[in-house]
Amino acid sequence: RAIPGALPRLGAGRATPLFRKPGHCRKATVVTFMACLVFVVLIAVATWCTVARPDWVTLGEGEVQEDKPKKTRMSKTARAGLRYPVGRINRHLRKGKYGQRISTSAAVMMAAVVEYLSAEVLELAGNIAMDHRKNRITPRHIYLGIKLDEELSRHLDDVTIHEGGVLPTEDVKPPKKKKNDPIMQ
Repeated sequence: RAIPGALPRLGAGRATPLFRKPGHCRKATVVTFMACLVFVVLIAVATWCTVARPDWVTLGEGEVQEDKPKKTRMSKTARAGLRYPVGRINRHLRKGKYGQRISTSAAVMMAAVVEYLSAEVLELAGNIAMDHRKNRITPRHIYLGIKLDEELSRHLDDVTIHEGGVLPTEDVKPPKKKKNDPIMQ
């Protein structure tokens, strides 16, 4: 907290700058710069010493202790070779109260199934988008990809996809234009 009256005041209640003398600001800037430079050098030396240290450390006369190789932490997702987050799915399974005890392998299996299904749907939708000469997958492409695949259509029969539309039918055709019909012109 600022102490009232600690800084001298100028006319309209504005505080005077701390470094009033000419050249004093420059000296303070140089001192601050040198302090930062010394700090950076110390960090660089400390980093260099830890990186450049040999694999062994001497403790005293003749005593040598081998450094243990550090184990790098791997997530459950990386260990399973998946892209979907196993830990997050595990957390949601536990919070959802789907059972008294939830195995970690259940989360791995569920993440693998969800990843496989999403890859399958995206592949089908991507093929439909390429057939329509489009670079972007839309909900219509996802809907058509699901409905044109037998297994996915059976499992997702009662699912409604927003902006998906309906399957095209071959029976409905637009009316042909007549040359003399004023309505069609």
